[in-house]
Amino acid sequence: MTRFAAAVPLFAAALALAACEDRSSSSATEPERPRTAGAQPLILRVAYGSEKKSWLEEQVKAFAATAPKTTSGRPIRVETKAMGSGEAATAILTGTFKAHVFSPASAAYVSLLNQDWLSTAGHTKPIAAAGEPVVLSPIVIAMWRPMAGALGWPKKPIGWRDLLKVNANPKGWGAFGHPEWGGFKLGHTHPEFSNSGLLAVLAEAYAGARKTRGLDAADLDKKDTRAFVAQVESTLVHYGKSTGFFAEKMVARGPGYISAAVLYENLVIESYASQAAAAPFPLVAIYPQEGTFWSDHPWCVLDAEWVGAEEKDAAGKLLAFLKSKPAQERALALGFRPADPSIKIAAPVDAAHGVDPLQPQTLLEVPAAPALKKLLEVWAESKKGADLIFVFDKSGSMQGKPLEEARAGARTFLQQLNGRDEAALLFFDSKVYPVVGPVKMQEGREDLLKRIDFTVAGGGTALYDAVAAANQLAAERAAATPGRIHAVVVMTDGKDEDSKTPLSSLKAGLSSEHGGEVRIFTIAYGPDADARVLEQISEAARGATTRGTAENIVQVYQDVAAFF
Repeated sequence: MTRFAAAVPLFAAALALAACEDRSSSSATEPERPRTAGAQPLILRVAYGSEKKSWLEEQVKAFAATAPKTTSGRPIRVETKAMGSGEAATAILTGTFKAHVFSPASAAYVSLLNQDWLSTAGHTKPIAAAGEPVVLSPIVIAMWRPMAGALGWPKKPIGWRDLLKVNANPKGWGAFGHPEWGGFKLGHTHPEFSNSGLLAVLAEAYAGARKTRGLDAADLDKKDTRAFVAQVESTLVHYGKSTGFFAEKMVARGPGYISAAVLYENLVIESYASQAAAAPFPLVAIYPQEGTFWSDHPWCVLDAEWVGAEEKDAAGKLLAFLKSKPAQERALALGFRPADPSIKIAAPVDAAHGVDPLQPQTLLEVPAAPALKKLLEVWAESKKGADLIFVFDKSGSMQGKPLEEARAGARTFLQQLNGRDEAALLFFDSKVYPVVGPVKMQEGREDLLKRIDFTVAGGGTALYDAVAAANQLAAERAAATPGRIHAVVVMTDGKDEDSKTPLSSLKAGLSSEHGGEVRIFTIAYGPDADARVLEQISEAARGATTRGTAENIVQVYQDVAAFF
């Protein structure tokens, strides 16, 4: 069972909290109007792939400015929620976000949503019809221009096998004249949460099977296909929930962070706005010669009990606005390919922004849902394993609800890890306690969960000492077991007050590789956590940081688990 399916019962409560919070704070893109008898606003809820947030939010505001009404005369008020495509599908399946429109980044997630919907008792017809695209953007491999040039770009086409040649050579980039670049490092999102990750793994499978259409379960069971997927996945630095995260961090951190990332073409174009200040080289879009996909952003009006005739009417009116020529021309200006074929492709979809308007030349076929489900199973068996040190703050300030909810979040995190992953627990308060583990999840998960359940709060906060100890242990593990994702996950609700290790010394030591690079992911839990310091720690170790509260910490831990 994949996380996409398994997450439905496991995270329903967390998603319900997030959905309730979202309904009170989500993007209501039309100001509240006076409500008169018989003319109450019609609320249209849209769950959409976050990749098109800049364009869609802008256009929904423009739609609101036209004072739209349903055919019956009710004012239309649109509420939007930007989500990962898999996350949005799960929210719809659980009923925790009762969207009227589902607009994922790809029709692949429409297929997955329908299959899971039909597998639920009482559902006899699909919930989402095939929707028409609102914008288009091909899936590409974003690479630093000099690295792409070292592989022969733009004179020769580049594919997945070219990338594997760098990874397979013991000299890494040294075999291509640039030993200073080290080894090849790839980034793509988690395929059970994000469309670009799903399509990246699907493209790998097609390349391994040496096909462009008709990929099925039999192809995915072939030794060569599985081996090829495993080879590509072995180059990953880590996974993640957001395609935008990789685009942002790639530009900010440079080639030392990743050599290439699977992104949308529009994100390569966007990178040129900030590259002059942040990155040493420009990015270019590689359209794999084995083939790639259009991210087609379908507009799917749901067929569910909470979607009535007026919601369908309002959804149609908003769709017509989004497909209008001004909205489509604006999409082009933001780096998307318009869904309206009458609009000529022009700047910024051009070579000056690292992309090729004549590509992609080879398109791959998205298979039916059963093959996609099988793909996720193959990926789970082939993915790069993780070796984690989980650092848990049990200081006195955690007493009561903060500790109760942090335990629930930690349980969610540990339950999401793959059975082949390994993890260790390191508790701290005013001192750092002996590490528990590491253990392989398929064998020792229950013991770690019990340790979390039995945690007792008390004492101060030796945050820096705990992070230093965890990093040292992770570095030793990285040296002993290369070829895995080595990371530290740190949760704290307070500021350091008891460490012997100065922050400056801690940060200086985090970039030391010790035979393998360690990433640090931090969670600033509650209002008293020093989010600024935690961000400095995660940036020094090229990880990520996030904020959590007692109300959303379960969801935060779920998001962090998507990195692995």
